[in-house]
Amino acid sequence: MTKREAALILGIRENVPAEKVKEAHRKVMVANHPDAGGSHFLASKINEAKDVMLGKTKGSGSPF
Repeated sequence: MTKREAALILGIRENVPAEKVKEAHRKVMVANHPDAGGSHFLASKINEAKDVMLGKTKGSGSPF
């Protein structure tokens, strides 16, 4: 996932502070949380978007 894609998922710009990323993540997650009837797939993508925006990616995604 690119930073642009992550920003689109969270509904924010690419260069916002970490606190705004967390705030946007919380708002989107409340509406899409699996415990509230949301999709597990969407929740995982929302979490991935937050990680990308905060620079917490775990590498390239390659298992090798």
